[in-house]
Amino acid sequence: MNNPPGRDRWFLSYFPMNTSAGITGPLAPLFITELLAGGAVEYSAFVIVSSIATIIGLFFWGNLSDRLGKRKIFIYIGFISLAVTALMYSISFNIEYFIGVSFLSGFFGSAVTPVSSVLIMELTERKDWSMKISKFSQYNSYGNIAGVLFSAAFTGAFPKPYVLRYLYLVSFVFYVLSAILGHLYIQESKKKVVRDEVPLRTFRVIERVRYLPSQIIHFNFHFRELEKDLKYIIVGFLIMMTGFQLFFVEFPIMLTANLGVSSSVYFLIYLGNYLLGAITFGFSGLTCTKYGNRKVAMIAIISRIVIFPSTVALVAFVSFKPLLFVGLLLIYSLLGALWAFISVGTGTLVSNLSKPEERGRVAGTYNAVQSFGAVIGSALTGIIVVRFGFYIDYIVASLVVIAGILIFLREKSK
Repeated sequence: MNNPPGRDRWFLSYFPMNTSAGITGPLAPLFITELLAGGAVEYSAFVIVSSIATIIGLFFWGNLSDRLGKRKIFIYIGFISLAVTALMYSISFNIEYFIGVSFLSGFFGSAVTPVSSVLIMELTERKDWSMKISKFSQYNSYGNIAGVLFSAAFTGAFPKPYVLRYLYLVSFVFYVLSAILGHLYIQESKKKVVRDEVPLRTFRVIERVRYLPSQIIHFNFHFRELEKDLKYIIVGFLIMMTGFQLFFVEFPIMLTANLGVSSSVYFLIYLGNYLLGAITFGFSGLTCTKYGNRKVAMIAIISRIVIFPSTVALVAFVSFKPLLFVGLLLIYSLLGALWAFISVGTGTLVSNLSKPEERGRVAGTYNAVQSFGAVIGSALTGIIVVRFGFYIDYIVASLVVIAGILIFLREKSK
């Protein structure tokens, strides 16, 4: 990994934080099922609470940062809060405590996200925004992958369930390291820019359930005033995000509670998703430009519609466990790769359909509905799994995504 030159060195302060995110994101459902005797409903509740807390925090910290004209202090708040809550997670003794900590982590930890997006612009010439955002994404993705890879190796070497608590302690160390690097390298910006100038394509690389609301970095969003085509896209995507979450929230619970995969195999399955997602983001923009944003996004979404019920068939008909786990690894990796085309294709399409002077509020609306769809899907999936099982949940996920596509396709641009 090449070190960012000059003022870009502050990007490195986010690397340990994202390494921790690569550990704790997949760790939460495993911790709930292995150590807290939880299942589908409990993890669903965890995702809902942490996501809502993150959404509230993003609005609060972003607006406060803009009002005070300060950035660096909020990054410290985020790093230190995440370190403290990682310690709190490590001593969790029941599911209620664990979910309570998730609210604190989501709210206070979210101080990092809306500030970093604006800080990149304030420390960079406008002509270099896209390049800097791409580089920032790249370093974030490296951190995520390093975290999952470490978790797979750690749990492989120490397979006892209680060692999962130590992964939160490792995360604490990385968060503290981020705070130290931030103190050394992050500088307060002298010029201030308007948040609504942030490009619509944000720097989130990996589709992580818990951190999905971190896409909200614009706060000026409206729906009623949008053009009809934009309304079709946004409503359709809201429904599709709901369907996606019906699958992704419960998939890790199926791995642990139903299939009994080992912790190391579990993290390797996540690694495939993270790795292919990061790789495909590298060329997804060029692919969408060459073949059309709408077309590429639709192909990727339809592929997911097929994959969700295919997971049901794989689990039902493949009894040889090594082969089953390889199949699940391939499926989850492919789903990660497809997200790059969905995210870039739909985001660029929305940006292209927006008037230049309206892109800020359109971006706010687009980002917000994705997060709200994630919360809705997380709320529904636990109920469906408890009443009907994982396989019905996956089929319903495909049906909901189909409903979203039918609305999305009413948009007529090419």
